[in-house]
Amino acid sequence: MKLTIVGTGYVGLVSGVCFSELGHEVVCIDKMEDKVAQLRSGKSPIYEPGLEELLQKNIQAGRLTFDTDLSASAPSSDVIMIAVGTPQAEDGSADMKYVHTVAKEIGQALPSTGQYVVVNKSTVPVGTADQVKEIIHNMNEDIDVAVCSVPEFLREGSAVKDTMNPDRIVIGTSIPWAKARLVQLHEKLATEDKIVFTNEKSAEMIKYAANSFLATKISFINEMANISEHVGANIDDVVRGIGSDRRISPHFLNAGLGYGGSCFPKDVKALVNMAETHDYEPHMLYAADRINERQRFKPLDQLLKKFNGSIEGKQIAVLGLAFKPNTDDMRYAPSIDIIHELVKAGAIVRAHDPIAQNAAKPFLPNNVTLVETMEETYAHADAVILITEWAEYKAIDPKDLLTHMHGNFVIDGRNAFDADAYKNAGIDYYGIGRNS
Repeated sequence: MKLTIVGTGYVGLVSGVCFSELGHEVVCIDKMEDKVAQLRSGKSPIYEPGLEELLQKNIQAGRLTFDTDLSASAPSSDVIMIAVGTPQAEDGSADMKYVHTVAKEIGQALPSTGQYVVVNKSTVPVGTADQVKEIIHNMNEDIDVAVCSVPEFLREGSAVKDTMNPDRIVIGTSIPWAKARLVQLHEKLATEDKIVFTNEKSAEMIKYAANSFLATKISFINEMANISEHVGANIDDVVRGIGSDRRISPHFLNAGLGYGGSCFPKDVKALVNMAETHDYEPHMLYAADRINERQRFKPLDQLLKKFNGSIEGKQIAVLGLAFKPNTDDMRYAPSIDIIHELVKAGAIVRAHDPIAQNAAKPFLPNNVTLVETMEETYAHADAVILITEWAEYKAIDPKDLLTHMHGNFVIDGRNAFDADAYKNAGIDYYGIGRNS
């Protein structure tokens, strides 16, 4: 099949590369000429394991091309996907200007003959499919177009794997011929028993519900970890106890510094805004968001407690900057707020990330030192904070770590270290909800 995918961020680029790997003919569209030139050369603008290799493979095979204008490829495409950003607006809602712009361009590009499937791949508010169809028809009322919702469920750091091995595919359309075309598009990824068929609005809601549920689960276990600290329980044991219940499962029950990235924070706030717009107060989502905002400041609280209320002049080592491992994405990363608060309190901050250092620079104070190796980060440090649980950090020998440090205080912001091993090495170890 022939696809035009508009937008080459995480969703658009990963989708384009993966659909071309499945044998489809894909044209990815982006307005940024420099980005298109970079992609044509086989260089990925984002770090994602396995993506660049498949990008180069399918460019060479002639199945994947890039352009700045959709007008050439859209009229001959079986499916046109909208995968542009929906950033958070000031009121918490999803900013739809990029989606609406693409809809206008599609309406201008498509002829009045033929049947066209337009897919909203971006995370968009409920009712967007109807809006996009209206905008297209405002450009050309004679276009026979089905605007559908097929939300993505990929995770940064494992996006290629998630796309090629989906748990399920959601297809939202009320038009039979569009449904048949989308089933054909996804036939190599999922049999029909793994496809959830629904209408457009329900598909749009499924995406927000999924992300908000996972965000709420993270906030819930962080709240349990905080309570565990006060009552003398150990969150690791609590997680094992409740996670073994099949109704709950252990997934996303990792206490730490809360969620970040481009999806959970934005989508929770957008769903809150959507609910309030329809005169409903989503109290559980309010709580999930408040808990997450608060959770990332726990390292500062612990440092102030350790150093009698002042960390001025203390050398603090920060391990990890990206919001999660295996990505260079800094959007809403806890490291940003934590480091700014450390600097504001007078600490001397040295930081390291194996991938995200260049991406992190614009978000951090100028007086933060970014170093090339993790050993340089914690050399002579009074305290160490683990923020992102990269594999190389989890492999640190606590005895070796202690020999490099000036102090002995380690804050494990992701509960990724072996607490007993660190304590036995003579380290004053703090884990989230682990200090029972």
